[in-house]
Amino acid sequence: ELAVRNQFFTPRYVVEFLTDNTLGRIWYEMTKGETRLADQCRYLVRRPTEIFLSDGEEAPQQPEQEGLSQEELLKQPFYIQCHPYKDPRQIRLLDPACGSMHFGLYAFDLFEAIYEEGWEKSIGTLKQDFPDKAEFLVQVPRLIIENNIHGVDIDPRAVQIAGLSLWLRAQRSWKNQSVQPGNRPQIRKSNIVCAEPMPGD
Repeated sequence: ELAVRNQFFTPRYVVEFLTDNTLGRIWYEMTKGETRLADQCRYLVRRPTEIFLSDGEEAPQQPEQEGLSQEELLKQPFYIQCHPYKDPRQIRLLDPACGSMHFGLYAFDLFEAIYEEGWEKSIGTLKQDFPDKAEFLVQVPRLIIENNIHGVDIDPRAVQIAGLSLWLRAQRSWKNQSVQPGNRPQIRKSNIVCAEPMPGD
């Protein structure tokens, strides 16, 4: 079954488009567009006239837009409700049919940027828990696997591959930071689980 499913991997641009416009969009709106994900997420859908509302602010009444052309609609102000910041450790991504964790591996890249910006913006208790930025960045791959990326699959082999692929992705981050294997944080848990398939056909 796994061999058959591997022939039908979701194309990378579909993975990026869906992740950019879910996880990337959430962080983009929390930061009111002040994030490097605006450039990093190449498929993030944005309007040229976005207006971010403040906490408690209501969007003004919009004039009737029926009959406007597509170009005219794009020129209309697009109001975005205020979304309060969330500690990056509380942002969850779930792939309910994760396979080998195609979505999670791309989301890992976005989470790394989210954690770094979250620390710089002093969101939640990140700076209190990790006062030193260099040490914090070493902990980020572990934090992502333990807190953020969740996956479910009915194939135990796929679950093993998904867990291994995330572990290898964390190792790549540490290698890029020149963290020696003996100094890398221990990952104590992951959130990839095997579910029983539905009975019958």
